This record gives sequence, structure tokens and C-alpha cells, in this order.
Amino acid sequence: MGIWLEQRFAWHGYTRRDEYRRWLPLVIPAEALLLAGLWFYGRNGTIHFPSTIAGISLVTAGLVYRIALLFLTARRFRSAGLSRGWLFLPFFTINLPVGGYFWSVGTTITLLTIFAGATVDDVRDEERIS
Repeated sequence: MGIWLEQRFAWHGYTRRDEYRRWLPLVIPAEALLLAGLWFYGRNGTIHFPSTIAGISLVTAGLVYRIALLFLTARRFRSAGLSRGWLFLPFFTINLPVGGYFWSVGTTITLLTIFAGATVDDVRDEERIS
């Protein structure tokens, strides 16, 4: 199990576009669920979970998902020749008021990084920087 996790969710290494796209059937519904939670249960652009077993479980599951997505996308960005520095922006909570709603900049950047990871071509092996 540790080797499988290391091969797919480590900061170093490479992930081809096809490998990244295999995870999209899991990533897209998870992101849709997070957006729905933000829409229905959010206040001022953030979700506040209760300090119950269910709330703590949801926060833990969300954190594990975000960390795994960060590592997978970091490997993908490295394969595509993109800067992995963009991946730290979604962890900042930046909410801009738009009318009576709040626009989550972090969520928008997360969706854009997933889109970039799924669409940008791989850099050829001889052009990769170690």
C-alpha cells in the first residue's frame, strides 16, 4: 500500500496526462460536492463544521482529499512543465463579496489547476528539468 501511495501521491516524480485524467471521475464529483456544500452550507464564503464526530470526519476526509489532490496535481504540473507554486494559492481563503454572495478565489484556482492538469500537454522527456 505504501509503494502504491508513493507512486501516485508523492511531491516528486511525474504523472502523465492520461494518468491524471484517470482520477477525474473521482475528482469532478468531489469538487462538485465541495461546491454544493459551499453553496448550501457556507457563510461568507466558508463552511463552518460543528465539533461533532460527523463534522470532524468531514473535515478530515476533505483534508486528506485536498492533500492527495495537491500531490497528484504537483506531479502533473511537473510533467507539463508548469510551476507548482500555483498549487499553494487554493489553500488561502480569499472570498470576495459579489452582491449578496461571496466568490471563493481559492475554489476558482483549484478548478483552474484541475483543468490545466487535464489539458496541458506533457513536456518531452529530454526537455524535463530535474
